[in-house]
Amino acid sequence: MMKVPMLEKAERYLEGISDFGSMNLNSLLEYHHIHQYFENGLFLERWTEVQKSSYRKIIKTAFITLRKYLYDLRDKDFIGVIDELEFDNRSNFWEVFRYFEVYKKIERKTFEKILDAHPHHVRYILPLKQIVAHFNTELRAFLLTYEESAELLLTHYEQKHDEPSEYYFPTDLNDTDKQDIIAAYLDSPSPNLNYVDLALHSKHLKLPPRLLLKAKQTSERVKDELLTEENSIKISGRAALNMDQSEAVIFEGEGEELTTVYGGAFFDSIENDLKLFSVFSPVFLYTNQEGLINLVSKHTELNILEKIGMQSKNEYLYGMYFAKKDMDALNQLMIFDLYLHKKGRSIENLLHLVIHGLFNSYFKIPGLTFSMPDAGLKPVDKIRLLAPEMEYLLKQYKNFVSNGEISHELLQMDSSQVYFSDIPSLLERKYIYSDHGSIRTIQYHFFDQDSVLADRKDSNGRRTLMKAFEAGKVYRSDFEDYQQQFIDQAVEAGDLLINDDGEVLMADPIRVIVAGKLRENGFISYWHYHKPFRDEIDRLIAEGLLRTSDKLLTSEEVNYFNFYLNKREYTNGKDLRNKYLHGSNIRDEHQQRADYHYFLRTFILILLKLRDDVTLYKHHYGSSLNRKS
Repeated sequence: MMKVPMLEKAERYLEGISDFGSMNLNSLLEYHHIHQYFENGLFLERWTEVQKSSYRKIIKTAFITLRKYLYDLRDKDFIGVIDELEFDNRSNFWEVFRYFEVYKKIERKTFEKILDAHPHHVRYILPLKQIVAHFNTELRAFLLTYEESAELLLTHYEQKHDEPSEYYFPTDLNDTDKQDIIAAYLDSPSPNLNYVDLALHSKHLKLPPRLLLKAKQTSERVKDELLTEENSIKISGRAALNMDQSEAVIFEGEGEELTTVYGGAFFDSIENDLKLFSVFSPVFLYTNQEGLINLVSKHTELNILEKIGMQSKNEYLYGMYFAKKDMDALNQLMIFDLYLHKKGRSIENLLHLVIHGLFNSYFKIPGLTFSMPDAGLKPVDKIRLLAPEMEYLLKQYKNFVSNGEISHELLQMDSSQVYFSDIPSLLERKYIYSDHGSIRTIQYHFFDQDSVLADRKDSNGRRTLMKAFEAGKVYRSDFEDYQQQFIDQAVEAGDLLINDDGEVLMADPIRVIVAGKLRENGFISYWHYHKPFRDEIDRLIAEGLLRTSDKLLTSEEVNYFNFYLNKREYTNGKDLRNKYLHGSNIRDEHQQRADYHYFLRTFILILLKLRDDVTLYKHHYGSSLNRKS
């Protein structure tokens, strides 16, 4: 839609042509803009073939004049010409500089002078491979001293883009050069925090530990200088245990004084350990009703600034809502640990009993072994004992699902690490997800507050289309004039219907409901639903709108575990498993205690996922877990 005004402007240039020879460089470069439109097949619909042919001839003449203009320039004139370039023509200048191979006729010293006079033009030069290759040595020398070189490197190698970065760097610029550039930037008086954090979370630049430490220290210093109580948001959470309280949870106070109080008497009323362990799901909400982990970072929970801010390719993206969930979940774990301590028990003992009671006694998985660390050990020792036990538990489960039995002799022959993404479920079609464009369109039209169909007249605030359907009947006349074409598009796509009374209806309500659930959680746990709904999901799978997974964990859950336990995927993760097993953990006992709670919470989530899998299998296929049906 934006191209029409630009093409109309181009038409004025083409119709008003006079003498190319009298034009300056800025005017001639306008015809390069027009040439790019034509090369991409962009023309006004009203233009006839005769007009198009005539315009192409004009462009050809303009190009001949432009080439002659550039070739006639003396080396000493280039800096002055570049001085006079309009902003919109700077990139175009270097494009034609490459296209006409002007770079082959100027002296290398001239190119160096251009960079010295206009250093910011390097951003237009780096996307042009031929120029970068030709001035390889000169560009390396320039980048070694240019104050924004680190930002260029980090933008190219580490920043997340919707499209791949198009920069080419001189081949003479080696890894040592790049590290020196990053080091100098971190030592500079006012480094940009966004780029400092890109360096901190870098992977592709392969920065050595000393530079990563420098980036960490610089990030902390800059944050201390920038963040104050006036310009930052404090995330806090308070939790307490009342041993006499019979309610599961109550809230006391408000604002920053809000305290979540959990009831010891409520925990006392739970009749056995397996049900006591279950408080992590319906009370603490570690998982939802479908057995999906609530604590993962969800795109729908990010605010607009968190979505559009500079992001690393290598970071686990999360925002304030995730941080609040994380804090609340840790508080809940510590409250529960405190409750057990008051009862003369430990959480380690409870989890040991739950594993054996659940998997050995109740579900009767033959040969499964597990041992929790002793509650009296130091946190660092608990992690070092629990990490391999947790991994072996997952290996046993994978072996059981794949082969119908657990072979410890076979597992002992395999010392490789188990990956969360490789663990199978007992159930085929465990999860439903979608990457289909029509599902994304439904999610946008029906559930997004920023949808073009959400801002309806006579409504208070931005009500989504789905909320409008839930509130009552919806009519075409309810929508503004600018929305009508989008209503027509939704009807044409088969998402909406309009009856003879002008009432707007959902063409396929199940498809909309499924799209909404996928927008909220990313996945649907197939076997948590009754057969009529599963049949409808099967229909949408057959139509190619939905895809299935037969893994124990969703991809979002895999990402969550990788964020906390290792740095396989994310450089901003806590790396709890690896740093303790390899002895690179922090020596501070307070931090070790916090890390143990993180690790323990991760293990509890894994147990909840395993319990969900075997429970669903038993419910749908009977009591035997000896083979898949």
